Formats: sequence, C-alpha cells, structure tokens
Amino acid sequence: MATPRPELSAIATARTILRHRKILLSVTRVELAKRYSGSAFGLAWVFLYPALLLSIYLFVYLVIFKMRFPGYSEMDYTLYVFCGLIPYMGFMESVTAGAMSIKQNIHLIRNVMLPIELIPVRAVAVGLASQSVALVILFALALSNNSLSIHILWLPLVIMLQMLLLIGIVLVVSALAVALPDVSYFVNLGVLLLMFISPIGFKPDMVPAGFAPLIYLNPVHYMTDAFRSSILANHVIDMTNLGIYALICISTFALGAAFFRRFKYALMDHE
Repeated sequence: MATPRPELSAIATARTILRHRKILLSVTRVELAKRYSGSAFGLAWVFLYPALLLSIYLFVYLVIFKMRFPGYSEMDYTLYVFCGLIPYMGFMESVTAGAMSIKQNIHLIRNVMLPIELIPVRAVAVGLASQSVALVILFALALSNNSLSIHILWLPLVIMLQMLLLIGIVLVVSALAVALPDVSYFVNLGVLLLMFISPIGFKPDMVPAGFAPLIYLNPVHYMTDAFRSSILANHVIDMTNLGIYALICISTFALGAAFFRRFKYALMDHE
C-alpha cells in the first residue's frame, strides 16, 4: 500500500471531523458524563478538578519552592504559572487518555457506524474540557489584576493550533498502542518528563546553557509561550516562537493523519 501524502491525509481527516462534528460532540458529552458518573459531585468535577489542581501546583511553586521573578508581584507570577500549567493540563489529559483510546473502544468502531478517526479526536476533546474551564478561571484572575492582553483575540487560533498538535500526536500513539500496549506507559512517562523540562514555573533564560536544548526542542515550550503571548499583557511576544508553534502544530497534524490513514484498516481488523 502506498504511503499517504501528509497534506492529503490532513485534509481528509479534517473533512471527516467536520462532517461528523455533531456525532463527535455527542460522544464527547457521553464520555464526560460516563467519566464522572457515580461520583458525589458528578459533572461538577469538570469545574472542581482544574480548580483544585491549579491550587495544588500554586501551593508547590509559591509556598514550598517560594518561586518569584524579579519585578513580578505574587499575582503576576501566579498568572505566569497558570498560563503554562493550563495548556499543559490539556496536553497531558489528551495524550495520556488518547494513547489507549482505540484499543479500549474498538467495539464502537465494529458495532456502530463511527469513523475510527473520531475515537482519538474524542479523547482530545474530553481532555480539553477541563482546560476550557481552567481558562475561564484564568481570565477572571487576569481581569482582576489588570493583566489581560488585547492579544486575547489570538487565543482561539492558539487553541485551534493546540488541537491540531494534540490530534496529530494522539493519532500516532493510539494506533501504535493497539498492537503495542506498552506504548501507553512510555507516553505517560514522556508526558511527565515534559512537565519538569517545560517552562511552567520558570523562564527559559533561567535554564543553564548546557540544558537549553531541552527547552527549545520541547513543543510544550512553544505551546505555553503562545498562550502567554495571547493572554498576559506583560509577556513579551516572540513572533519566531509563534511561527515555530504554528509549524509544529500543522506538521504534527499532517504527519499524524498520514500515519493513521496508512494503518487504519489494519487497526479495524486487529484482534
């Protein structure tokens, strides 16, 4: 079988998602309801989980490590951390859940007329649900601190690019995990490693020169910088970083779509 061209695969995958957007929205709602069914607070966890997680990370950075930046107030530093942590949360939830999404839901493909591409995309949509709620909290804090940037108008584009990045990654890892379930363990460890080497609670220029490649080869660095550029008024915008972020996201989506399209029929027949 010929290897699909990335650009054509990307277009075909995007069309599939748009054509079945109502089904995707419906199955995402079902998955969210199923995730929190039986718990005392139910869907309220969609709001409680990101709020509590942000509080825990803030306690670690401000109280335990006592991190501060020169010239930054405590709230300025809080907003800086949240702008990095919130998109990382969406990244983490989407990729870790998406890794096993096809293997765990293969019955949906065999028993229902559901395009296989929608299974990984649903994992991304569910993962970004908590991020969306956390962003509302962030906006409220930024407004109260007079820190919200006029560049907030860019945010929908930044989030759309993030979705392309996540869908591309999840298309690859979910396909690999069908035949090699151990992939999910490496994915979980890799995502955890990214948290420590991503500039969430520190600035890139604080990293020793010898370790700088760990930052600049890390896609999460460009993702968090794009969020900060579109939200924080006191964050210096680096157009080079934004361009690299867009290139990474679009390329990852195209390559992920081509990889998935190459093996999709084998996935459907895999036992």
